[in-house]
Amino acid sequence: MSKGFLDSYPLILGEGSMYERLRRGVSGSFDPHIAHAGMIYDEIGRQVLFDTHRGYLNIGQQYGVPMIAGTPTCRASADRVAKSRFADKPVNTDAYASMKEVKASYGPDASPILIAGVTGPFGDGYLPDEAPDTQSAIELHAPQVEELAKTGIDFFKAQILPSFQEAKGIAQVLSSTGLPYVLSFVIRPDGCILDGTPTDIAIDVIDNETQRPPSNYAINCVHASVFSSTYRTAYDRYQSAAQRIVGFDANSSAKTPEELEGLDEIDTEAPEDFGENLASLHQLFGISYLGGCCGSSTSHISSLAAHLNA
Repeated sequence: MSKGFLDSYPLILGEGSMYERLRRGVSGSFDPHIAHAGMIYDEIGRQVLFDTHRGYLNIGQQYGVPMIAGTPTCRASADRVAKSRFADKPVNTDAYASMKEVKASYGPDASPILIAGVTGPFGDGYLPDEAPDTQSAIELHAPQVEELAKTGIDFFKAQILPSFQEAKGIAQVLSSTGLPYVLSFVIRPDGCILDGTPTDIAIDVIDNETQRPPSNYAINCVHASVFSSTYRTAYDRYQSAAQRIVGFDANSSAKTPEELEGLDEIDTEAPEDFGENLASLHQLFGISYLGGCCGSSTSHISSLAAHLNA
């Protein structure tokens, strides 16, 4: 099976941390329900959001590599929007418009910037027990997906998924849109998603039970050492399934999800180490999409780009 549409690019760079970085910096416009999506409705918050995105995207322009920019909608599901002070607004539609504006600021001759329509888990990405079953996931995720599908996103990215059952439901919803999509799991060093399902088995089942399977799979919100361990384990068990994993958004901390859950201070490693660790995954496993998650900053992404360029 083809790895998918990301094969069009031998290497794609991702942004670094957004959610964790912004929630600590602009508390007045960071909504408790929809997180940084609410910043688009606040003049100062919107500027901070734009500047943060541009800080990352400037690196792609500097090195002449394609980059993926995600809409700030990981927590903007319909139920969360309804609880927020923006319940009367088309949050996902407006969030895409803001990203389109950021992309347009680079002009028509810029290195490619792909806009991902981002959705996340129903519950906490570190707590699989909060995840819905497959049928409930379909019902809970459909409204947001349907709204984003009507915008001009290049593809969908469902990230921080801790549960196989929820991932199956999201896949069915995303399959119906006709757009490319990527599922990104949170995993453990033993090769399993947080709910205990082996990653390679989850990939195989979703590929075979979804009418239009994901274009690709990815891993996010764990350290590079965890990714390396899981990839090797999955590859040894089921090579073709493991090879469907082509992306990784890395934490800059080696702490476990349990240790990071509710942590007040950001735990991070040096940008130089981050860049070297992630670049090695491209060299060892051919991982073509690499970006950052919790704890990463512009310095980390810049280091990654420099190592990949070298």
